[in-house]
Amino acid sequence: MRHWMFRCNDVSQKVSQSLDASLPFHHRMAVWMHLLMCRYCARFRRQLIMLRKVSRHMDDEPSIDETTATLSNETKERIKKVLRAIP
Repeated sequence: MRHWMFRCNDVSQKVSQSLDASLPFHHRMAVWMHLLMCRYCARFRRQLIMLRKVSRHMDDEPSIDETTATLSNETKERIKKVLRAIP
């Protein structure tokens, strides 16, 4: 007889898949039940969702062009002072 509850390995796979496509109803219910009982898989799900949000946000942010990024003279002098103090 097949066990009705997913193991953590199965849940991590299903959670990842659920971010890209809808899972069948019985899979969603089994994952949901597992997440209620397993704090580690619930944490993994939250982390995946956070990583997805951050990665999408990073794509929207313009990158800093190194030619336009400059330091103030005061900052440059502080850096030089610290570098000179290193033996």
